[in-house]
Amino acid sequence: MILSTEIRGQNIGYIYLFVGYLDRESDSIFVADTDYLESGETRQVGGVYYPDWGDKGVVSLEFEWEPIVYAVYDGVDSALALFAPEDYGALPEEAVYTVEGIYTFADGGESRYARVYFSNGLLKEVYGFTGQDGTGAPREIIPEAGDTFTVQEQWIDLGVDEEAVQFTNQAGGTVTFGDEVLVWEELDAAPGEYIVGFIVTDLDGNAYKAYEMVTVVE
Repeated sequence: MILSTEIRGQNIGYIYLFVGYLDRESDSIFVADTDYLESGETRQVGGVYYPDWGDKGVVSLEFEWEPIVYAVYDGVDSALALFAPEDYGALPEEAVYTVEGIYTFADGGESRYARVYFSNGLLKEVYGFTGQDGTGAPREIIPEAGDTFTVQEQWIDLGVDEEAVQFTNQAGGTVTFGDEVLVWEELDAAPGEYIVGFIVTDLDGNAYKAYEMVTVVE
């Protein structure tokens, strides 16, 4: 499906793709995918890399969305996951994405909230947190064979007129650390209704959204 829009404004920062699966039975949206959209050129502002959308104040955007979602894969098992954009990077292959979840140590069974970092399809590092939901001091975790990571799925509960009223996390699939490094893999999106669109942010932190309803068939 081709998505297109025209964006007008100055100081455009990032433009993100948003994909959410609409679960009408629970009146909620499973956040299936978010990603940076690339401009072809990159600029650096205050040590941070951004796509360069030019200085005309008008961006004509066209993007072909394929019904694909992503999962963490340990060589045996896959866990559907939201890879959240973290760092755009100077080059596309340097972009960093994170997945939130619960890390459990094989030695002793202790669990803690954790964030795993991926770049160019491969796991780069793991950080655990002393508090819940990513709060508290981060500390790097060096994975050992048998440790596990349970993905936290992100959901948006809908209210009247299908407006977002609450963001929640639910336990998803689990992968196990072993001899092979964790990677991300592409999966075909399940049939159903999806909300697909763009989120535009400017350098002042303001966000603007535009979505369409898309139906994926078998």
